[in-house]
Amino acid sequence: MPEPLVIAALSGRAPASPKAPGVEAITIAFGVAKTRDGQPSHEDFRTTYQLQIPLFSIGGLDPDGVYEFDAGALLSTLQSRAQRRNWGVRLELTLSQGEADVAAADLTVHAPSAAPSSPRVVGAPVGTTTSGGGRRVVVATDVITDPSQVAGALSGTYVAAVGDATRNIQVHLGRFEFEG
Repeated sequence: MPEPLVIAALSGRAPASPKAPGVEAITIAFGVAKTRDGQPSHEDFRTTYQLQIPLFSIGGLDPDGVYEFDAGALLSTLQSRAQRRNWGVRLELTLSQGEADVAAADLTVHAPSAAPSSPRVVGAPVGTTTSGGGRRVVVATDVITDPSQVAGALSGTYVAAVGDATRNIQVHLGRFEFEG
């Protein structure tokens, strides 16, 4: 089971009861390494294509509950057509916290128990400040380069919590072939 990712609280006045973080986006990012012969990795990943899964409401990602997208098949197609570069794919979750909540407690992100490793922050280690004084943090899975491993490596329940685990949001991605 991967270790949770802990993103430090920012200084400021903390509310007595902070709110759970919000999920702004669920993104599938396809990319390559910086060099032609390099293998894409968390440290060496250039996003080339992004697909965002629509968020209509918490608890329902898509009105009909069917996501007609196959991340593994698209990775396989990219690898077979773009033979001059090595391709990979990762899942990115964009999380947000309001101004009052960023100082409340650390933000902890748990990956599914079957994930190959812990999620990591993309960009600044504590996220970026939003115009209202809150923050936005993008966390990502490992980069997967084998299309047959996409479903197993990226699917499951991701949990983002502030303070004790009672203030959390869960994103459950049961299949990554999305009815494919």
